[in-house]
Amino acid sequence: MRIDHVILATTDLDRTAARLREEHGLAGVPGGRHVGLGTHNRIVPLGTGYLELLAVADPAEAATSTFGAWALATLAGGDERLMGWAVAVEDVAAHAARLGTAVDRLERAGLVVHHTGMEQAAATPATPFLIGRRAETPDPGAAAADHAVSPAGFAWIEVGGDASGLHAWLDRSATTLSVRVTAGAPVLRRAAIATADGRAIVL
Repeated sequence: MRIDHVILATTDLDRTAARLREEHGLAGVPGGRHVGLGTHNRIVPLGTGYLELLAVADPAEAATSTFGAWALATLAGGDERLMGWAVAVEDVAAHAARLGTAVDRLERAGLVVHHTGMEQAAATPATPFLIGRRAETPDPGAAAADHAVSPAGFAWIEVGGDASGLHAWLDRSATTLSVRVTAGAPVLRRAAIATADGRAIVL
């Protein structure tokens, strides 16, 4: 298991991408529209994993999907907010069977991934959804980007809530992830991107 990506919801993809470039030297690359979800994105590749900038493209369509409704609810609290996170796994179906959750697909710009636990993650954003890609599917985190820094994946993320519940959700594999769990509401609080010069960019 590894942290696949963190979602930063925004009401303006261009504004947020420009801010990340100016403040942190992080460059975004084009993403695309999520089929049937009413959302679209931009990708900030980090070598290992990526930051997903997510916005609502069609509020009416978004309201009909779990992912889109989650984005709408997140942005009801502000123009730019951390929304959730995803963990990459080798066998999504096996984890779905263990958890008693459905396997769904997500398509963007001709790329398809399978995931499970989206409803649980939307209800409790401290909980990640689990995502799997076939070997032939490009990893967004490995895309080339004109960064002014050298990102090296996520140094850590911080969530509120119950550590034992998170470990159970991830079949105890949460201990291998750089996740800090603090008391409080079960939300994604912060995420830190590692850089080659030893700094951490905290979102």
